[in-house]
Amino acid sequence: MKTSLVSRILSDNDADASLLDAWLAERDADLALRKVPDSDDSSTVDVDRLRKAVSPYDADVRPGQIRILSPKFVSDDDAIPYVAVLDRWMEDLWLVAPYSPYSFPASTGEMATRDPIVGRRVLQCWNVRTAHESLVAQSRLAGSLDDSVRQDALALFRHVTAGTDLPESFQALVGPPVLSKVDPRCEFLSESAARYEPLTAAACETEAALARAERFAAFRSAIAERLAAAIDRFKDLIRVPAYGIPAYALASADKPLQTTETFRVPSRGVELDVKYTPSEGKVRLVVYRNGELDASSLEGFVVADKDASPVGEILNGVLVADSAALKDGFLLVDPDTMEPIPCESSKKEGK
Repeated sequence: MKTSLVSRILSDNDADASLLDAWLAERDADLALRKVPDSDDSSTVDVDRLRKAVSPYDADVRPGQIRILSPKFVSDDDAIPYVAVLDRWMEDLWLVAPYSPYSFPASTGEMATRDPIVGRRVLQCWNVRTAHESLVAQSRLAGSLDDSVRQDALALFRHVTAGTDLPESFQALVGPPVLSKVDPRCEFLSESAARYEPLTAAACETEAALARAERFAAFRSAIAERLAAAIDRFKDLIRVPAYGIPAYALASADKPLQTTETFRVPSRGVELDVKYTPSEGKVRLVVYRNGELDASSLEGFVVADKDASPVGEILNGVLVADSAALKDGFLLVDPDTMEPIPCESSKKEGK
C-alpha cells in the first residue's frame, strides 16, 4: 500500500496513513478553492423564484432528522450547514451533531455515515452541541439518518465525552487518531468548532432567557401568595411616592422631553435613575454609585408593576421597559427574599 511520507509520519499504521492521505487530498483541494477569487459574474437572479424554491423552516423536530441550520447559527457559508438530530437531551433540548464538509473522517471523533450525498458523509461526534428546540426548529428538513447510524453516532458521542467503550467494528468507521500538535487536522478541528459557535452562543442566550422566565414565574407565584396574606401592606407600599410617581408623569403633555427622576436606595448605597423618553415610549432604570454606573449592586433585582407582576430584571446595572408597563408606578424587589426594597425620592428634573 503506497502512502505519502506526511501520512506515514502522522499515523502509526498503513491503514490510517491511507485514510489520512485521502483526507489530506480533499483538504488541500478545499483550501486551494478558497483562494480562488469570487466571480464577477453580473447575471441577475430571480429572487422571488429562488425564494419559492427554498423550503420553509420545519418546526417538527424529531430524532434522526438531517437538517440545514439557519445561516445565523454558523460563522461562515463555505459549506451547507448540515446537522443530524441525534436525540432529545432533556425537555425541549436536543443533541445535534454537525457534519464535516469532507468525505473522510478526520479523527477518532468523526464517523463515516455511508450517505452518498456530499457534505453528509461524515458526522463530527466530537463537535456535538445541545440547543433548545426553538433554535433547532430554525432549520430546513433535508433527510433522515438510518437508525443504526444514529445509534452509532450516539455511541461515539458517549465515547468521546464519557470514555465509554466502543466495539472493534468502529475502527472501520472513524478516522485516524491525531498524534501531533503540528498535524494539519488540528487547524481543521479548531475551524469546525468555531464554525458552530454562533449556535452555542444562541443556545446559552436562550437558556438564560428561559431561566429568567422561570424566575419571573416563581416570583409571580411568591408575590401572589404574599399579596393574599398581606394585601393591605402591599397596597400601602405601592402608594409610597418612591413607587407611585413614575418618571414620565413629570413630562407634561405640552413638553414631552426626556425626564429623569432619581431615587435613593439606602439599603444598597446606590441611586436609581428612572429615565423616561417619550419619543421611544421607554423607561430606563439605571443604577449609579457616586455618579458612576454600578453594574453589580442591584444585579438580578426585579422590577414589578403596581400589581406585583414582573416587568424585567436589572442586568449590568440597567433595565429597559415599555413605559405603559410602569405607568402606575413600580416595585423594586430583592430576588432572594421577594421583599420590596425601600426607595427614597431624591430629586426631580426635566431635561
